[in-house]
Amino acid sequence: MDRLPFALTRFARRYLVADAAPLSRAERLRSTVAALAGLLIYEAVLLVLPVAPEARRALAPLGATAVILFTLPHSPLAQPWSVAGGLLLPALTGLICGSSINAPLLAAAVAVGLSVGIMGWLRCIHPPGGAMALVMTAHALQGQDAATGLAAVGWNVLAMLIAATAVNNALPGRRYPLCSPPVPQLGQPRPPASGISEPDLAAALQEMDTYLDVSEDDLSEVFGRAARHAFHRHVLLTCGAIAQPAPVSLAFATDLNEAWRLMRVHGACALPVVDRIGRPEGVLGLEDFLRHVDAAPAERLGDNVRRLLRPTPGPSSDKPEVVGQIMHTTRHGLRMVRETDGIAVAAEILSSTGQAVLPVVNDAGRLTGVISRPHITAVLFRHEALAYVRNDRL
Repeated sequence: MDRLPFALTRFARRYLVADAAPLSRAERLRSTVAALAGLLIYEAVLLVLPVAPEARRALAPLGATAVILFTLPHSPLAQPWSVAGGLLLPALTGLICGSSINAPLLAAAVAVGLSVGIMGWLRCIHPPGGAMALVMTAHALQGQDAATGLAAVGWNVLAMLIAATAVNNALPGRRYPLCSPPVPQLGQPRPPASGISEPDLAAALQEMDTYLDVSEDDLSEVFGRAARHAFHRHVLLTCGAIAQPAPVSLAFATDLNEAWRLMRVHGACALPVVDRIGRPEGVLGLEDFLRHVDAAPAERLGDNVRRLLRPTPGPSSDKPEVVGQIMHTTRHGLRMVRETDGIAVAAEILSSTGQAVLPVVNDAGRLTGVISRPHITAVLFRHEALAYVRNDRL
């Protein structure tokens, strides 16, 4: 008898309880506030719309829609086309079935079945659509006006979408609709965090051939975050431990010709620029020179580069003269890391930005070294090789 409660608990956890991440207290509070504010805005919108009184009513399926919109705003089920198509199309299907099939049970079953098929075909799956099909089938069987019922659905859907857009975009950590991503900074496209692109995810989902209530962007982000956590757990090195001393540091007022000479002497593709007490002000790379070379089809590239490097006599110049005028700074998206940061942070920055080197600073903000892409790649390969040797010996 003592085993019975344990067996029942194990059965419930395995077959009855969904294996989903629990919502945090903050997210539960956000969902509660969102539903409350959203429904108030929804009712307010219906009051000001110039429609017949029959349309100013909340249809029963809209309650289920509110749960999805204000609790799962990033779900594919909550996006505008899913809501609009997933309610209006089943409503129209229910009206047609209720008007053409006299048997109530058969009309309801056909309406729901057709609605599921249509929503899947047009990629607007919305669970409350099944309830909407039943409501409108009953509406038609009772002989009520079809135009009035369809108008009621349309105005309620419009009011609900307005409320969802207003409330979800006002809450931190949410944006609605999800198909409107933030605009990336110019010249810095944001690659997928995990290296997995949309075609990869689309192919994987096609192979699974089942519906997942999560967007491709969220899948990529979850995979990327999991990979970073695993990276942190297995690779415990810090940026300070692997940083290389900078071959030489430049100053803001270093002449471009001198900076070019130093880069050639040290064989560096980029050098840090520091202030008088050693705090990084920027990074100068070869691409910074090329970005300021005027394109002249009649002249060779070497001549144009020499023109940029040649100092201009006199107090004024129409081209950059010193390092500080062309270097990559924090204003342009320059990133730095601290000595105590894990190398996963450095790897992510170097893989997601165009920086040639990554300055490493101490607690006082002074430069202690740099990390480059080739160097961190070599460190990771060496770490993997040593791990393989250790495991082979065991």
